[in-house]
Amino acid sequence: MKKNTTNTVRFTVDFIEKKIIGTKASFDKASKGFGPAYEELAEKVAKHSDFKLEVKEQKKHTTKAKRTYDGMDFAFMEAYIETLKNAEQIMAEYEAIKADAKKWDISVYPYTKKWFLGEFDPDKNGFDMAKAKQEITEYRMSRAILNAEPVERGNEQIAAD
Repeated sequence: MKKNTTNTVRFTVDFIEKKIIGTKASFDKASKGFGPAYEELAEKVAKHSDFKLEVKEQKKHTTKAKRTYDGMDFAFMEAYIETLKNAEQIMAEYEAIKADAKKWDISVYPYTKKWFLGEFDPDKNGFDMAKAKQEITEYRMSRAILNAEPVERGNEQIAAD
């Protein structure tokens, strides 16, 4: 039976700059004084005794952070659409998107959310949940004030709470 060995290179040699380069983790393993990392580093240092040891900088991942939209559910989307001037037309599109997802037997929420973000965040700058929540609150407050009926208290008229 063959033993499964891998020839992992933990340290590289830069002959031009006269350096032995490794990651911080590789140097930490080699500093224990035994094991494959130690043996590899000892071998390279013995062959190139005038070379400097250098810790390699870790690569920085520059991927965009995934955007999350806490609180975005069907009720939120419907409430936001309700605040728009052409709410009836957009609500019809919204309902059609949900119906299509059901008809095609695909996940309704992700499909609808993708449509919603494409509709209201076309530049992909990030849909502003805080601003949208504020708009919904302001819309609901204005609707409540308009729908309030005056109530008589003594000699004064006051809007209903």
